[in-house]
Amino acid sequence: MPETIRVRLKDNPYPIYLGKKLVSSLGQLCRQHRVPDHVVVLSDTNSSAAALSKVLTSLKLAEFKTLSLIMPAGERQKSPDRVSRLHSALLKARIPRQAALIALGGGVVGDVGGFVASTYRRGLTFVQCPTTLLSQVDSSVGGKNGVNHPRGKNVIGSYLQPAFVLSDVNLLATLPRREMITGLGEILKYPFVGDPSLLGYIETNLDRIMNCEPKPILTVAKRCLRIKTRLVAGDEKELQPRGRNLLNVGHVIGHALETLSRYRLHHGEAVFLGIIAEGWISVHRGWLSEDDVFRLIAIYRRLLCRFGLHGISTASIIRFASSARQKFVLPADNGKLFIVNDVTAKELRKGLSFLDTL
Repeated sequence: MPETIRVRLKDNPYPIYLGKKLVSSLGQLCRQHRVPDHVVVLSDTNSSAAALSKVLTSLKLAEFKTLSLIMPAGERQKSPDRVSRLHSALLKARIPRQAALIALGGGVVGDVGGFVASTYRRGLTFVQCPTTLLSQVDSSVGGKNGVNHPRGKNVIGSYLQPAFVLSDVNLLATLPRREMITGLGEILKYPFVGDPSLLGYIETNLDRIMNCEPKPILTVAKRCLRIKTRLVAGDEKELQPRGRNLLNVGHVIGHALETLSRYRLHHGEAVFLGIIAEGWISVHRGWLSEDDVFRLIAIYRRLLCRFGLHGISTASIIRFASSARQKFVLPADNGKLFIVNDVTAKELRKGLSFLDTL
């Protein structure tokens, strides 16, 4: 039986089904949640090879009419052009208003699929079936959907909560090592967002997580999702001063690195670096122990990570991170957080210089 974690929103509550060998039950769950008969499955070239045939088989056994769309993989696909192409494909196939879209893939497929579902014929039913570690522990939950623009990441988007999320940890077994590291980079914000002991669990079980052993992955996913669902339920659209924006630890520098690298850095890799750099800023403000930052660095080194600043100049990162006085969510001891918009160029330079020591 899967673990069921509920997103207790006032208007659109929904469950997350988390467990092993769940893909074969997708069709039954769609019937249980009264998903319309016409179902479009959106995947990318990675997730389609790993899971598309199993998903289509499950849906057809439950007597759904299916259409599958496969897009290229990668962050560059989070673009208005890709959304337009998908809209055109749905119109060409005459997909009706009463239909559903299932996002089968990682964060990119989920973001693009959710945005397409929220805008095609003013809204389709949406289901998330995440296939990467990052999407299973974080991005598939919360209803944020969107695409990038040359002037910023995720600046064109919408909110559309899924009917449900189905996370099958067995789908992670085929992921390349880099994708597991990317997911871990996003996970490492959660010890600073209310679960300090999670860092110790990750340190103890790091090799098992990287080997895709279901038990530690399920444990980590549950701990992350319980934090995220609580924050989403209390602040669905990120309007509260200390709501779901607390999840943006490391994300100002992370988004700068990701964008300026032209997405050669994956999201979780960039966030990993962002947590370390922003954590070092917190150390110098007296809010965070040096030990916590060096524990992150020890994980980075155990993973034999080779990603870094990709030759991006410190000046360009500072300009990007300083634009519009972005709010930094800086980690502090005992799972506390400080939200500030007064991080100086000098502090940013100090945090970025620290990354050069990795």
